[in-house]
Amino acid sequence: MESKKFGDIARYDASGRERLGELATFLEEMPADRLTFTRWYGEGKGCAVGLAAALNPWFQAQGLRLAHDHTGKICWPVYGDQSDRAAVAEFFKLSQPELRALLDPEGYDGLLDPHPKSVAKKIREFLAEAVAA
Repeated sequence: MESKKFGDIARYDASGRERLGELATFLEEMPADRLTFTRWYGEGKGCAVGLAAALNPWFQAQGLRLAHDHTGKICWPVYGDQSDRAAVAEFFKLSQPELRALLDPEGYDGLLDPHPKSVAKKIREFLAEAVAA
């Protein structure tokens, strides 16, 4: 996974679909043991969005970030004036049902630790269907 500094990222406001495509690319390179739906991010593991917000400067340049509680142990995504699932939906321009299907255990038959490539594949299929529609 190529690492870039925040200042190296071109500043523009990508569409929700572009952001989903970037998330799929990011996940395709993610080791299998890093993705989990049990937390946003912590101890090097997290959900797709938490990992992207914590580790990928491109997503940070798009305005996605993680906020932390006073202990620093609990975090959640923030985008604009939204937080948690509302921030994720707004960032990717997804409805709540689309969000659940793509980035929630509900979309993976309750599986808490899907393989990152299976999540990336599902995102790419969703994007392909949106283009075909």
